Amino acid sequence: MPAAQRGSAFVRRSSRDLDLIFALQFQRTVNRDNTVSIQNLRLQIEPVRWRATLAVCTVTVHQHLDGTFTITHGPQRLGHYRADGVSLDNETIGARRALEKTPGGKVKTPTFPPGLEIPHTPRDSHFPTASAAARD
Repeated sequence: MPAAQRGSAFVRRSSRDLDLIFALQFQRTVNRDNTVSIQNLRLQIEPVRWRATLAVCTVTVHQHLDGTFTITHGPQRLGHYRADGVSLDNETIGARRALEKTPGGKVKTPTFPPGLEIPHTPRDSHFPTASAAARD
């Protein structure tokens, strides 16, 4: 029997991450030391740039089908952890990179884009540079 209507019955998914949707979700309050307690584990939340501390904030802990955990606060991902509570992404989510201090005590701020290690020399040009008299 043919379909009653033409077209597709599929609907595009929104931008929400399906891993967070298909997970057990628990509401927790962040402790004063930026940790969250769940299932006899303490998950340490790394510092974030947009807030001094997350203490007493309500966060969502997602327990995925593989046993790992993800902590979110609204649209922000705060961390991803193994089933034993060890962080999986120390260098990617919320963590600040180590900054090198100069002998004077000032912190070198990284530049964007990072500086290229190319010596400063006059640029080569594809335009002729000889004078008009030399060409005659």
